[in-house]
Amino acid sequence: MLGGSLPAATLATVLAAGGARVTVIDAAQPPPFPPGEMGVHAAGLFRVLAERYKAPELARLATVKDIHTHVTRTVGAEHCHSFVYHREGRPQDPAELLQVCPPKGAPPEPHFHRPDIDAYLLRCARERGADVRRGGKVSGAAAGPDGAAVRLSDGTEVRARYLVDASGPDSPLVSALGLRQEPAPFATASRTLAAHMTGVRPFADAVADRAAAYRPALPWHRGSMHHLTDGAYLAVLPLGNHPDSTGGLFSVALTLDARRFPPREGPGRTPEEEFRAFVARFPTLVDQFAYAAAEGPWLATERNQYAASRTVGDRWCLIGDAAGYVDPFISRGLGLTLEAVNALARRLLDAVRDGDFSTERFAEVGELTRDQLAANDELAAMVHASLCDPALVRAVLFVLEAGFRFGGFPLLAAWSELRSTGGDAALRALETVPHRGHVFAGHEGYHRLFTAAGATCAAVAAGELDARTASERIFRSVREAEFVPAAFKLDDPAARSLRITPVTLLRLALWSVTGAPKDIAPLVRAGIKSVLKGG
Repeated sequence: MLGGSLPAATLATVLAAGGARVTVIDAAQPPPFPPGEMGVHAAGLFRVLAERYKAPELARLATVKDIHTHVTRTVGAEHCHSFVYHREGRPQDPAELLQVCPPKGAPPEPHFHRPDIDAYLLRCARERGADVRRGGKVSGAAAGPDGAAVRLSDGTEVRARYLVDASGPDSPLVSALGLRQEPAPFATASRTLAAHMTGVRPFADAVADRAAAYRPALPWHRGSMHHLTDGAYLAVLPLGNHPDSTGGLFSVALTLDARRFPPREGPGRTPEEEFRAFVARFPTLVDQFAYAAAEGPWLATERNQYAASRTVGDRWCLIGDAAGYVDPFISRGLGLTLEAVNALARRLLDAVRDGDFSTERFAEVGELTRDQLAANDELAAMVHASLCDPALVRAVLFVLEAGFRFGGFPLLAAWSELRSTGGDAALRALETVPHRGHVFAGHEGYHRLFTAAGATCAAVAAGELDARTASERIFRSVREAEFVPAAFKLDDPAARSLRITPVTLLRLALWSVTGAPKDIAPLVRAGIKSVLKGG
């Protein structure tokens, strides 16, 4: 296996736990800022992987408390998601923000400090018996009917029955097989400047002179903040916002529309200088980042998007960032990568047992990866197109919220079945549902809502529709969707907070019996049941 970061180390851990002999070649140093530090969706998948493959050490990454106790003190707690719109040269307008809060009392999802998390997972793989070789530079890789081979720069050759490349954008296998697609087959075109920073002021302090106009449902510092503006978004994730934290580290990532803000040719501003120049355009952000300083090097991409033409072949497979990448919005790619790990692991363990490593056995993993990348591209393209107008952004966030509120239920129900019966039939079924990779996979009604919203935003980006008309159209679609219950309160375009309360859950349970569509009522009931049982 090539790569030593989260996807490779997670897969190596579950394979070794299942009795497979695994060699991990970490050919390069990890990037200064690995993409994907928001643990929404990923945390639940770590629970599934731990239970399904009898690797309980992975479950330690599912909660803030367990990460703090067993892994690292540098972990963030996501009690809320805040989206704040900014206009150049003006203080932030409190009417142009939205805070989304999970159910009261629900444990927060973690924000991962990836250097610590990746190192922990690599230790887990080693402790399970994987042969972890770090620092070796890969000079060649090949695979065929008789197996796979990796050559290192010191002349060493490592042979295996199957090769998984999870190394990242500079994949040796992609290079050896000439798989990189040029140009990348995505509608999204973005680039990112990112670093871990200290000294980021609380947002509440930056708007303290107008505190009465804000009054969030939950304090801003209790979760992520996404600062949005025309052509860009800035994600700020606290990595120490819980009582037992020992530091004030933040994950900070500025993602720009690469077509409107292309990287400079030749020598020019450093990533930090470009970041500072961006922040200087927005008075409220100037206050928040006045004393912020990077801890370690900056990451700067020229374009985030890339892809391989194939991700599965004869005795080889690409997963994670080796297969392709779209955009860092809400770390969506991290959870999708773990879905691919989950699907690939069981097939590899079956292959180890029966000796059948045929390409056909792994074809579904390749199709899953293709669908995930396409879905993430649709989501990112819609978000970027909406950034031109705060009302349009809010409409898109309502569409996403409608999906997220349902989208986790299938995995939760499948995990509950796995724990109670030991059977993984429900998990296998999730690998083949329609519209894989979307925030609410498998549901036709949501897919139609999402697709229509994406087309509406694309029309705005093409100059064929004005943003206000587009936002009204999308809000109306959300209100009229029969699968969106009134209990969600997604019918008020002016709402500044969306919060799930115990009353919301009670009304949702009643709706699932009296008014929910037949294709969604059982899913809702199963999801609520799992939550009440401690899922």
